[in-house]
Amino acid sequence: MNYDPWGPTEEFFLGSDSTQLERIYLWARARYAAPWAVFFAVLLRVAASVGPHVQLPGVIGGRASLNLLCAFVSPSGGGKGISDKVGRLAWPVPIVELPIGSGEGIAETFTVRGKESEGNERITAAIFNCSEIDILTGLESRQGSTTLGTLKAFAMGEQFGSTNASKANSRNVPAHSYRGCLSVGAQPGHTGVIFKDTSGGTPQRFLWALTIDPHMPPDVVRDPEPLDTTLPAWEPGPDGVVEIVYGHEEITKAIIGAHLARQRGDADALDGHAMLSRCKVAAVLAIMHGRSVVGEWDWQRSGEVMAVSNSTRDWILAEAQKAARAKVRARALDRAAGEEFYDASRLETVKRSLLRMLDRDGEQAGGDLRRRLGRREKRELFDQAIGLLEAEGLVSARAGEHNSVRYRIGSPVTKEVTPKKASSDGVTTEVTRDHPATVTDLDSRRSQEAARPKLSCLKWLTEYVDQLRAEGHTTVESFAVIEAGHAAGYTTSSIHQARTSHPDMRTISRKRGRAIWSIVPDQRPPRHESAAAWLDNWLDKQTTNTVSPNDAKLAGQAAGHPWQSVRRAAGLSPRITSVPAHGDAKTERVWHISDADGVGA
Repeated sequence: MNYDPWGPTEEFFLGSDSTQLERIYLWARARYAAPWAVFFAVLLRVAASVGPHVQLPGVIGGRASLNLLCAFVSPSGGGKGISDKVGRLAWPVPIVELPIGSGEGIAETFTVRGKESEGNERITAAIFNCSEIDILTGLESRQGSTTLGTLKAFAMGEQFGSTNASKANSRNVPAHSYRGCLSVGAQPGHTGVIFKDTSGGTPQRFLWALTIDPHMPPDVVRDPEPLDTTLPAWEPGPDGVVEIVYGHEEITKAIIGAHLARQRGDADALDGHAMLSRCKVAAVLAIMHGRSVVGEWDWQRSGEVMAVSNSTRDWILAEAQKAARAKVRARALDRAAGEEFYDASRLETVKRSLLRMLDRDGEQAGGDLRRRLGRREKRELFDQAIGLLEAEGLVSARAGEHNSVRYRIGSPVTKEVTPKKASSDGVTTEVTRDHPATVTDLDSRRSQEAARPKLSCLKWLTEYVDQLRAEGHTTVESFAVIEAGHAAGYTTSSIHQARTSHPDMRTISRKRGRAIWSIVPDQRPPRHESAAAWLDNWLDKQTTNTVSPNDAKLAGQAAGHPWQSVRRAAGLSPRITSVPAHGDAKTERVWHISDADGVGA
């Protein structure tokens, strides 16, 4: 049967012919709490009411403890405090309740300082409360923290503590000398402190309950009677231990079958302690009903409880993965926006560098200018930058030797008709050279030209795009638009701003470093994918956890992304670690891929 972890299963509480379960359900309804959360809170209190001498039989290995750990989860916070309070009302037995502390602090709780005969009372049973899982995260993040290790031993009833040089600082808590339960309040996305230790077995030792109930009715319900808190009449054995009896033969078979599956490597990592947890739940259910023998009814109900716990745990993992993917997407979008701004700024930097070199050193060949730009990422922008400078009339080109092109500051050489003398009867044609303008002069020229247009840049762009569409065009290169805009007297920045405001113009690809803009109305072609977003998607498609940077280079170039953009995206990606291919620093390097949580894919 599939259970809904978001709300109660009324069949479990009201259809099990159990007055105890029915009262838990009525207490939850009377105090507007989630029935499953109240049930798990009561389960902890019942276990804490039983002395440590009551243990599960040692079907596999030795005897096992009834100590329980439970995480109460809410997607938006709140609810754990309510279920704790209702659990106290439903099972009104005085129990020591303490806030969670360090591993040493937990051990100190069960350690006696001095002699018990002198009035130093030893605590043998307690519930540790952690209202916010971030508290547990903070404890575990401390250098040398033993909190998680202590909780894992604590859940199994094993010996824990520490032996130091000074007896005053030693804390030795013998196995099965204490009854301890842990109640943790958690939110999806904040449970990493537990799930990061999956290989160590921490999440497997927890029961999981949601503290919300979307099916909660608004009806007013009177408080029911508290549960019957009478414990079974124990009969300790010669060693003082009360051993729970498995009265249903299927229980022993299931325990052995689960153990064999684990030994053969057939079990899921997150279900490594599932059978032990189910045995604990079945035993506590029997004790709740005044029995020390676990029967078929208890075993069946424990399976239903574990189904709810596992469904809640799986929901938490799904929410955590969803949040991790959202973070990756957000980072990719931020990088894409930053990359677009960076590319535009870098292009302007290259243009200024070219102007300075031509202004200072005079006419030069295009190949020389390209080499003087230095860094490869700047050299790759040479064609686009020099083309824009030509379109703006700031640089002119002429044919050089061996099919080369030479560039110089200013407009091309022009012919002007000027009178030879005021008294002359004729005119003569004189060739005049343009003025070798400086960068300051060129900026002034731009300002003067920008003042000429009569239309706003957006209105001009709209008319220009309408004309292109009338001619049957659906796309246009950014260079062509900018060149036409400059001819009409608009600056590059105003053209880009107008393009951003135009409802039908969007970047759909790049060609030779230039953007291709769609001009089709009433459609939303896919936005240009940044190198960072492309790299994330490409990494997701890889079937191994290591890839060659050269493979990424070739794939990126095939997708229209320059290698320097892919390389920069790789350097910023939290998913990529560059490592030597064969463990030798002198060999070529490969990229090790991690998933969204930083775990190797």
